[in-house]
Amino acid sequence: MIDIFKYTNYREYLKACYGFLKENNSAFSYRYFSMKCGYKSPNFLKLVIDGKRNISSQSIEKFTIFLKLNKNEAKYFSLLVEFNQAKSSAQKSQFAQEILKHSTFKRLHPLGQDYFEYYSKWYFVAVREILATKQKLDPKTISAQLTPKVSEAEVESAIETLLRLGLIKKQDNRYVQAHQLVTTGDEVSSSAVAQYHKNMLDLAAKSIDNIPRELRDISSVTVSLGEENIPRLKELIQKFRKDVLELSAQDQKKLNVYQLGIQMFPLSQCKDES
Repeated sequence: MIDIFKYTNYREYLKACYGFLKENNSAFSYRYFSMKCGYKSPNFLKLVIDGKRNISSQSIEKFTIFLKLNKNEAKYFSLLVEFNQAKSSAQKSQFAQEILKHSTFKRLHPLGQDYFEYYSKWYFVAVREILATKQKLDPKTISAQLTPKVSEAEVESAIETLLRLGLIKKQDNRYVQAHQLVTTGDEVSSSAVAQYHKNMLDLAAKSIDNIPRELRDISSVTVSLGEENIPRLKELIQKFRKDVLELSAQDQKKLNVYQLGIQMFPLSQCKDES
């Protein structure tokens, strides 16, 4: 049968299970699967896999029984359902941390907790970026330079995590960035990205009062656009981000770390009836 611990999305797991069972029995169908899990609708499982329906907490046990999951696997399946169907980023983060603590998941995904911390704590990203400057830095110096204040112990913890993830390395008795692509990892680790953005937005708000005007630029624009121009707007944002990254890559005198945040979201929701 399919190993559930290789998955962080229960819908993908169910899809894999269906494929496995269908391959071993051509008569196996979504109708039969749905019926065995307590649903009268013959297409319910397909809708669940496609993300168009959710599993109720009452039916979780029926799925675990049909799939013949042991107690450990059943607990993990239940966590995945709660995690994938969480309605808020706070709930998603809570269930993600429970998944990361699961003994079997920890064994199969040893860097899962590290990736989660990297994205959920703003200063992990800042520590990695400050190591791109030409300074000779140690945890004490980094701690003194970061704003808001981060303790030396927190910097040391960040460095240890960055080393394990291969995002920095020690070279000539100093820490430097490694040429390692930063990805969001699996879905559990990716859930921390929402918290990362919230943390950065909070720092941006505080910078209005805490950072001198000459060291920051806080601006915004409110516009009205048709739906056909939204992809174009996203392209412009993407190009701007790319230009900023190129500017940083070409800078030979890097000194400080700056956070640039770009947010685009609707302030109204009107359907086009034309």
